[in-house]
Amino acid sequence: MEQTKEPTRDYPSYSSTPWGLWEVLYGRRSHRKYLQYEVGPEWKASLEKVVKLALETRGADGESLLVVTDERLVERIRTRLHKGVQGKINLWLNRSPLLGFLVLALPKQDVRSERPRDLPLTAMAAEDVVLWLTESGMGTCWLGGINQGEIKSALGLGREHFVAAVIPFGKPKPRVKARDLDHLMYRSISRKRKPIPAIACLETIDRPYALPDIAEERFSASSVQDVAGLLRQLREKRESADGVPLDLAVDACLEAARIAPSAGNTQKWLFVAVAGEQALRGLAGACGVDGGWKAAVVGVGDTVTGFLYEKMEKPFWMIDLPIAFSQMSLMAASMGLALDLSLRDIDEAAVNALVGLRPPLRAVGVMGIR
Repeated sequence: MEQTKEPTRDYPSYSSTPWGLWEVLYGRRSHRKYLQYEVGPEWKASLEKVVKLALETRGADGESLLVVTDERLVERIRTRLHKGVQGKINLWLNRSPLLGFLVLALPKQDVRSERPRDLPLTAMAAEDVVLWLTESGMGTCWLGGINQGEIKSALGLGREHFVAAVIPFGKPKPRVKARDLDHLMYRSISRKRKPIPAIACLETIDRPYALPDIAEERFSASSVQDVAGLLRQLREKRESADGVPLDLAVDACLEAARIAPSAGNTQKWLFVAVAGEQALRGLAGACGVDGGWKAAVVGVGDTVTGFLYEKMEKPFWMIDLPIAFSQMSLMAASMGLALDLSLRDIDEAAVNALVGLRPPLRAVGVMGIR
């Protein structure tokens, strides 16, 4: 199967009610061309509220995702992002009028630890906000190759902090056919996604995932389809709606993960769909959850990143997989499903054993569908 960002199926056709989250997920892309644009204080206040909501929903530290919209500080960060050898990949920022930045600023000891606890929660929240910005008509671009010292200096952060990523945002230029770096990267890299069978397994990593036959499946999507509303549903931990076909739910969540962004679009991940009762009980126990799951998805990261990403000294597997979990969990909520999402306090060794993981593969988290 070819690599494409085109939908695996016509998912919205399976719902008798509008299922609009798909438009946001497929509409999100990395933008490097922006228009001069202004927003008012009300829009900025809405952004701040969504950031707070996302951090609370994901259980992340309230100070770990910074919102920068002050014009002078935005300009200071923009000019410093491409300083040094590593930052030269961001030279496109020289000609990009931006509205602001999201900055993932965490304790260095957490990011550099053997298994970060705070970083994945903040990365999830950041992707939630990215999707809200997309929904609002804004463009974004996850940046991992940044000048650490320059950004911390601009923000007044101390040595104890580590900037894991910076996300510029602004009003994107309409996409047209052109022979420039932005469009070359989009055509050759950004729009290519591995098919679901290439990134997913069933029960264990030794059993390939086969696309289920869900031609006759029908259900009613949640009446809530906006990102902020879905985050509130996840925070409130509502009961699952009746009548949602399990095969369709798992397949839709895997599609949401498939089209998520990752470092360099390398997609160095696997997702293991689990439905066996004994395995589900074991996974729930490893996550400290009572159980009652109908299915689960284990997110697996490849800790070998390659020379370029190793030089950045950050665990991309603990950024990329949480981004995918953000999209998967919002997808589950858009179907009216309740879930338990565990990334921080899991018995990783037990999860690894249950789905057959061996180094360099490691379990990042588990999403249990109730």
